[in-house]
Amino acid sequence: MKNIFTLTEREQRVVIVIVMALLVATIAKHYRDAALDTPRPTPALTPAGSPLSAAPPKNEAETDNSPP
Repeated sequence: MKNIFTLTEREQRVVIVIVMALLVATIAKHYRDAALDTPRPTPALTPAGSPLSAAPPKNEAETDNSPP
């Protein structure tokens, strides 16, 4: 039976290049995912068009149902 793992020098180089490319891609994906997991600072002010800034403040007298 012929040994299927006997590679020529050129085939060995191709295998090494493919393995190295996969290793580099895996490391890059790891660092990219790690960078996305870090919390980003949020702005202190809400944008002008947000629904939070459009709601008027509630008055305590309107929500109090007890008679005066």
